[in-house]
Amino acid sequence: MITTTRLSFFVVTLLLVACKADISVQDEPVDPVVQEIALAFVERPLVVDDQPFDSGLQDPASFNPGARLILKQNAFAESAETDLTAELFDGDQLYDVKDLTASPDGLTLLFALRAPELANTPDELQPKWDLWRYDVLSKTLQPVISDPQQAQRGHDISPAFLPDGRIVFSSTRQTRSRQILLDEFKPQYTALDENLATPAFNLHVMNADGSGIEQLSVNLSHDLHPVVLDDGLILYSRWDNHGNRSMFNWYRMRPDGSENQLVYGWHSHNSGAEQSRVEFGKAVVLQDGSISLALATTGAEYYNSWPQQVALAIASDNEQPLYGEVLNLPAQTPLFPWAFDNTSRPERAGAINSYAPLKDNSGRYLVSWSPCRVVQNDTVYSCAQVADADELELAAPLYGLWLFNTVQQTQVPVRPGREGMLVSEPTVLQAYTEPAFVPPNPGLNAGLAAENAGIVDIRSVYDFAGVAGVNLAQLADPLQSTAAQRPVRYLRLVRGVPQPPEEVLDVPAFAFGVSRLQLMREILGMVPVAPDGSVRVKVPANVPFNLALLNAQGQAVSPLHQQWLSVRPGETLSCNGCHSAQSTAPHGRSSGEAPSANPGLSDGGNFSNTNPLLIAQPGETMAQMAARLNGEAELEQALHYIDIWTDPAKRSPDPTELISLQQLTTTAPVGTECYTQWLASCRLRIDYPSHIQPLWLADRRQLDPVTNEVLADHSCVSCHSRVDADGNTRVPVAQLELDAEPSDVQAQHLRSYRELLSADNEQELVGDVLVDRMVQATDANGNPLFVTDADGNLVLDDDGNPIPVMVPVAVAPALRANSAVASSAFFSRFAAGGSHQQYLSAAELMLVAAWLDIGAQYYNSPFAVPEQ
Repeated sequence: MITTTRLSFFVVTLLLVACKADISVQDEPVDPVVQEIALAFVERPLVVDDQPFDSGLQDPASFNPGARLILKQNAFAESAETDLTAELFDGDQLYDVKDLTASPDGLTLLFALRAPELANTPDELQPKWDLWRYDVLSKTLQPVISDPQQAQRGHDISPAFLPDGRIVFSSTRQTRSRQILLDEFKPQYTALDENLATPAFNLHVMNADGSGIEQLSVNLSHDLHPVVLDDGLILYSRWDNHGNRSMFNWYRMRPDGSENQLVYGWHSHNSGAEQSRVEFGKAVVLQDGSISLALATTGAEYYNSWPQQVALAIASDNEQPLYGEVLNLPAQTPLFPWAFDNTSRPERAGAINSYAPLKDNSGRYLVSWSPCRVVQNDTVYSCAQVADADELELAAPLYGLWLFNTVQQTQVPVRPGREGMLVSEPTVLQAYTEPAFVPPNPGLNAGLAAENAGIVDIRSVYDFAGVAGVNLAQLADPLQSTAAQRPVRYLRLVRGVPQPPEEVLDVPAFAFGVSRLQLMREILGMVPVAPDGSVRVKVPANVPFNLALLNAQGQAVSPLHQQWLSVRPGETLSCNGCHSAQSTAPHGRSSGEAPSANPGLSDGGNFSNTNPLLIAQPGETMAQMAARLNGEAELEQALHYIDIWTDPAKRSPDPTELISLQQLTTTAPVGTECYTQWLASCRLRIDYPSHIQPLWLADRRQLDPVTNEVLADHSCVSCHSRVDADGNTRVPVAQLELDAEPSDVQAQHLRSYRELLSADNEQELVGDVLVDRMVQATDANGNPLFVTDADGNLVLDDDGNPIPVMVPVAVAPALRANSAVASSAFFSRFAAGGSHQQYLSAAELMLVAAWLDIGAQYYNSPFAVPEQ
């Protein structure tokens, strides 16, 4: 805990000397470079109205009033300061400033500003974050977007300069995502992040005058802190907040949004001091073009970080080199030669909040630094002045600006800290070499772009980090393997449904079902996997999706893919294969993966024992060859396989398979009809009340064709209900009720839904009433348990007998949300030889499997939920 009590003030220089922090404090040197370079920083109170400053990544729109943007003439402690934003609002109004960045010529400062809160005004009508520009030569300050109405259409933060003069930034505008909502015949709205807490920030780009705003990234949670690398690519921090994952990792893309890929951090989140949890926030580009990061613990009370240099060029994680590279040390190494870290323990070297390199080949950094201070007997002391600083509470930090020289290992004061204030985001207005210009991706296909589509191209779903877990040659050879023998038959693409804010629609919790991990999902479609495990299929552009590998019945046989993938219009997203949760090998980073386990035919020609008309070009996979010869495959609403591979002269081709949602006799999922002629806007939506419940109510009687006598009744509710055909109460068969009555667990759910997915108690019939069956409890050794008093003595009944402890008998649910394969207690009954064989059709079973795999939601559209 950090304490702010009665303070004993020290001259900062004396404090440092007393700390013996291995940092040599110097007088201001004569430095013509430093004399001529202006610098900027943010100063803000640590606490306002009893609310401490919160720099959390998960709420980028948060408002911390009281900040000021300060311009300092140069790096000398006595140089003049100007409060750049002081004249924007009345003196007593508190506003917020953050995300400072300087142009390559050092003459322009960009930053994000949020105006003061409006009294008695709803949150959705409060001022939003805007981007502002300060011109050093004219000393003028103006918003980047001059039209106030246009500026207030979304929160705009985290700007960075592109070499062509445009600005990349993070915003809640969601310009493309909102247009796609219209294409899907939904109202436009700004979607929330996957925690359903704040509007989702994605990367956007605009011209220098604020025009031409275009969305680049399409994550369902936040994409933040873009920085432009020396090679012109954009490195940014993405919140991978999918399913049970929640982490910020580094991604990289071209300035047109294509080639977006994970590059660092997925397996490195316990790389802080003492293996503490850290997130990969804003990167800092160093003098030599390498990358640095201030490792920070989320919610750290001391606002301190551990600056690290990250070997991004050769590593995908702290202990994982890229394929072909050697990592002799961890990829993350301390940037400064002093003992800083990200913990809340006292460190004699003090603490660092943020920093910026001087790009003059001097090894110097402008640093927000606080000396190490502790509280003893309500007095603040230097850590070196007490016997054991580790046993005392840290005092409030005193972050000021300092010039660190890592070559001479010295430290020069630039701006002393002030009690109760935080100085952060030092920014040097110094010219530096402009990053390389990256033109629009020449590989984008104009025809696909016109369809708002792209391509997903996987060399083999059996490839895990360059190693095939199966015999690829055997699976690809029709004489060695039939289609039925291949473990993966289809690929399913699933899209996350953007969730609206409360002012658009207040979605009740019950709408998500028994688990909110997957929120709401739509299916983009399915496509068959080629015999060698390759897949190539046309997919909608600018839509976040994940992948699932399916067996012949449409059940997912792979773990849930926990990254949102996307393609730009006309882009082909290529990858070698899949990834297991246990593997730390680079995956998805095109420059760092191991060579594919499926190299294709090196010289081209005919795959072994395949149709002689199918001639591959050198290096092609089977799916790539089929796309070139027959056209790009399109997503379908069905499991549809046609054997084009087998040489008919050597054996009969495998029979055609077609399990289509159009074969359902009950209501098909919303969007099924769209796939008659695929469009990028095609989606399949499954809602439990509309599409799953009718399966249990369907009339499945078998009638004598002459007498119309009922020969058998396989209707689900004929057995699985608490009332028989004559209206008599009974124990439902298998303790499972599938009727359409309200659940006694959640009245807004049907009873069948809860019976299938929630744990329940076994029931028995007592008279005409169903009650929970009770049995005597036992201990771990099987011994019966009896009621005891507070002293452990048996409690006896009126007859002097011990009273048994009675408990209900648990009944496990038949289905498991998120996994059809794990729901074998249900599906095995419908398999060959099962007690319910052929009771449900293949299409009905496929529907249930798909619904389970995407999360077993009650509704999969917020607008399908009835008004309460």
